[in-house]
Amino acid sequence: MNSRKTLLLSCVFASATAFAGSAFAQAESTNQIQELVVTAEKREQSLQDVPVAVSAYTDERRELVGINSVQDLTNFTPGLAYSTNNDRINMRGIGRFTNNRSTEGGVAMYSDGVYTSSVTQFAKSTLFIDRTEVLRGPQGTLYGRNSIGGAMNIISKRPTDEFYAEVRGSLGNFDTWATEAAISGPLFGNIQGRLAGTYSSQGDGYFKNLNPNGKDEGGIGDQWQVEGQLQGELADGKFEWWLKGETVEWHNLGRGPGGRTTVQYGLRDVTTIGSRAALTPNAANYGIGDTNLPANLCQMCFNTDDGNYIDLESNTYALHATLHLENFDIKYITGFTYYDYRLQTDLDGTSRQAPFQLPYAAQGAPVPQPAGTELYYPRQHNQYQEEVWWFSNELNFASTWDGPLQMILGLYQFREGSNYTLSDARFPDDPRFQNPTTQTGAPMAANPLRRYAYGSSENVSESYAVFGQADYQLTEELKVTAGLRYTYDRKRSFETARLFCLYTASCPITRLTDRPVDITDAAAPGVSTDESVYLPAFTDPTTGYRHRGLKNSWSGLTGALSIDWQPDPDTLAYAKYTRGYKAGGFNSGTTTLTPNVTTEEETIDAYEVGLKKTFGGTFQANASAYYYDYQDIQIPITGRDPVTDLNVTRFFNMPKARIVGFELETIWQPIDNLQLLANYSYLNAELREACCFQDPEDPRAVAPGAVRSGNTAAALASATAPLNQDLKGQKLPSSTPHRVTVNVNYTWEFDAGNLSASLTHVWKDKTYYSIFNRYYNEGKAWHQTDARLLFNDADDRYTVIAFVKNIFKQEGIAGADGTRPTTGPNSNPNNLFVNRTISYVPPRTYGVELQYRF
Repeated sequence: MNSRKTLLLSCVFASATAFAGSAFAQAESTNQIQELVVTAEKREQSLQDVPVAVSAYTDERRELVGINSVQDLTNFTPGLAYSTNNDRINMRGIGRFTNNRSTEGGVAMYSDGVYTSSVTQFAKSTLFIDRTEVLRGPQGTLYGRNSIGGAMNIISKRPTDEFYAEVRGSLGNFDTWATEAAISGPLFGNIQGRLAGTYSSQGDGYFKNLNPNGKDEGGIGDQWQVEGQLQGELADGKFEWWLKGETVEWHNLGRGPGGRTTVQYGLRDVTTIGSRAALTPNAANYGIGDTNLPANLCQMCFNTDDGNYIDLESNTYALHATLHLENFDIKYITGFTYYDYRLQTDLDGTSRQAPFQLPYAAQGAPVPQPAGTELYYPRQHNQYQEEVWWFSNELNFASTWDGPLQMILGLYQFREGSNYTLSDARFPDDPRFQNPTTQTGAPMAANPLRRYAYGSSENVSESYAVFGQADYQLTEELKVTAGLRYTYDRKRSFETARLFCLYTASCPITRLTDRPVDITDAAAPGVSTDESVYLPAFTDPTTGYRHRGLKNSWSGLTGALSIDWQPDPDTLAYAKYTRGYKAGGFNSGTTTLTPNVTTEEETIDAYEVGLKKTFGGTFQANASAYYYDYQDIQIPITGRDPVTDLNVTRFFNMPKARIVGFELETIWQPIDNLQLLANYSYLNAELREACCFQDPEDPRAVAPGAVRSGNTAAALASATAPLNQDLKGQKLPSSTPHRVTVNVNYTWEFDAGNLSASLTHVWKDKTYYSIFNRYYNEGKAWHQTDARLLFNDADDRYTVIAFVKNIFKQEGIAGADGTRPTTGPNSNPNNLFVNRTISYVPPRTYGVELQYRF
């Protein structure tokens, strides 16, 4: 069925392209598609002359179609996917399966050519961004490092030669408002400057808190950004320089990565001590039984006391310096970023705060307490943090001479340091955690923050590379391009862990002492034969923290070879081979100091053909088809160690995946003032070798489609032992098989100005968000419709924009996950019952914006 759908959609688009070509090949029209200049290959070139699958968006295009968020960007970019909740980007099935700072994603991101690790940079206002470029496919030669899936770059608006100023203001539903301003122009001599700032706020959330004393969430918060630039030139323009400084702050409640975007379905998960009812809508009482949630309960609701509080501080500096010599340019690019992101989340999933005695009766009714019954404090939260700083230096030598041979050579250096805290789980109201004991009741090191689980790491990542790319024009129509890059990566990590228990089977003494027990040494021994462990695990008696040191290095030779055929100025066909590489990493900073912590590097052999064609200046079609041989995919999972034949939880290198895809982007301007944009992507990213691994939500592999493999006879005979599965044929996470986006916009011309109407429709096929392609990890197909009206006066002094997004309030899914009950009748591993957590795109939003230019 899927193959039929693929064939049908592909034929429809191919037929449409062929029809348009025949219809417009002979047309003579003044309604020409404007040329778009990009820097995808570190030179300024027309988009239609670059032998790379590139999606590029100017600030005007973004304003017209309504690209205001990273999710909007994915809607218009074939093969691109993004999960807001965990800030992970994915391109053509290649992405990031963890946020651990000791490993990278598969898509390299740049701001003005300087590496950045935050996708949120791409959601900046058009006040700041002149152009956004998305390069699809491995970019290992010129972008290197972790560009195994592709690369993204934003180009800032630069200072102007003449005075310019602009102010903007907007209002919308959910008590949303924003104000922006920019000023630019000459300062003194041949130096120009630019200063811009924005402040935005949302007062009402997308999700309602059923706790009358709690706050709603989803989009709520305040964010501001200020950016300053200077640029100038010396020696009659032979030396040019540009400097940018930027500061960003967020103070949000569920707005941005880590914010509340999810709702939950299934049974309430109640532990043996009745401390948790973590499903939505959840109960304010404890001890309730496993009960199916009625379908008519508030879907976009939750019930907690502690919210998803997000704080971010980021400061970035970038410098470009270019020396124009007679036959080549020397360009130096450097940048530095400090990034501190903090997220507090509610762990108990309830609004209950008052302590109570265990046991607790059904439906929350207290019962008479016998002597010695345990006191329990229900409130729990986690403090997640990424404090990161990085800087890079790049030196390019680019030819400018006339002749068939052109080349670019470069050197690259990158260094990142981070303090990464994955788990800092606390009982903030329980003073007993300040003074834990050993299993025998002896005092342990103080725990002033009342933590019960802590895992963090201090990390350093370094990368060095040398690269070169050469183009040779064989004939007027044929050009050959070849490139090579050698990359060396080195990483270090210093891990810290501490764990406590209370009222559980692992610390029965706590039922007598009513004091938590420090079980760090037993639960996180850190014993390992992993080659990366250079500092064996040890416990600091003054702090109680257990530490371990890791270090390793990786290297890779990457490159590309392509041939381009350009028979006329309106046609470009290309075929290319690319070798990609991503360094290995660590699963560092866990609460248990996992024995197997290292992954090896990923590699990819990518084959792609493409065609870029413009018909009569009014119809443009860019198509690409690709085949990837993707090896050693880094995924954190539980599986069988082939050496020890034991099941371990770690970062595994999945042996092999095959990725096949087709993408088409079109622009059609049939008459003056009417434009139709359409793109389609087909993606089949499938594991070809992947054995043997365990699904934590289906430990006995009883789900339809599960294939048991690599299990011992004892495990198969057991009634409860987890069983491994062969994952051959499973789709890679976030690999949407089909996606279609269509935009229609028309402009009416008046004496007073012009009015543009823009309508966008997006359809996204069902998508799996785990390598276990099961119903609980599946997001259903969805569609969304957006509309915009823009009025510009005749003098281009002001613009008024009215917009509506998600007009029909569709429940667009951006992520899906499963959680198995840990206790109660539904926790039986031989029964398939899994609660579902679904992440949604924002509901209907609307508003108006005024822009005024001086």
